[in-house]
Amino acid sequence: MKKILIGMAMAVFSVNAYGACEATTKDYTSCNSGYYLMTDYASGTSSCWSCPSPGSASDGGTSGISGCYIPSGTTGSDGSGSYTYSGNCYY
Repeated sequence: MKKILIGMAMAVFSVNAYGACEATTKDYTSCNSGYYLMTDYASGTSSCWSCPSPGSASDGGTSGISGCYIPSGTTGSDGSGSYTYSGNCYY
């Protein structure tokens, strides 16, 4: 995995090839598309988590897994046959 370090006045971030940011000196305040923000209230820190596959999230402001969705048009199959999501299906 390729990492790029970006220095800022008060924080240093490490960006990985998958598009999620890993904060090294500060809490997250937003995440990249496809990720949601999860806060650990016991420690008071926040981090970015990937939406479950095949889920997505449209913006970096998504807070909690309920902002993730399976996009309209996604197809799949199970024991009862094939299906296509006719609208965004939120978790």
